[in-house]
Amino acid sequence: MPQITKGKIHIHNEELVKELEEKGYGEKQDNTLLLSQEETLYLKEKRREFPVENEEGEDQDLKKLRAQFTKQDPDFPKKYPVYKDLRDRGFCVRTGFKFGSDYRVYKRGEKPGTGHAIWLVQSIQEHQTFKIPEVSRAIRLAQNVRKKMIYAVVDKEGDITYYKLDRITP
Repeated sequence: MPQITKGKIHIHNEELVKELEEKGYGEKQDNTLLLSQEETLYLKEKRREFPVENEEGEDQDLKKLRAQFTKQDPDFPKKYPVYKDLRDRGFCVRTGFKFGSDYRVYKRGEKPGTGHAIWLVQSIQEHQTFKIPEVSRAIRLAQNVRKKMIYAVVDKEGDITYYKLDRITP
């Protein structure tokens, strides 16, 4: 049974570890699969038989998980809809922290170990402002690691519009 320990979600069940790993979820450490917060909430929403326990052994429902994840990461409510949308579209999505973005996204049918991420995705709210040098830096970083930079703009209705930005040199 998945369990939250020190803010990380651990799965020890061998069958479940194998099944989820094959579908591109989590990172395996020894015989344990570590899930991100987004992966955990997504699986909880999609699979009714996916119980998640806190450190005291109490089952956590969607509302409790969402509240806990938002407490740990205040940007979670803006990022999660993008993660969910990309997963629903059939992409393998992983965190993109080391690339300075919210997510790295793999082609459909690929996952870490079988392919390379093709996009770096940054979630933003429609009213959010940022400076051109920030965007330029993000695009340059994405191109340096051979990926495309995508900005996922979430509006107040929850609709998501994706913008791919490239740097060109005339």
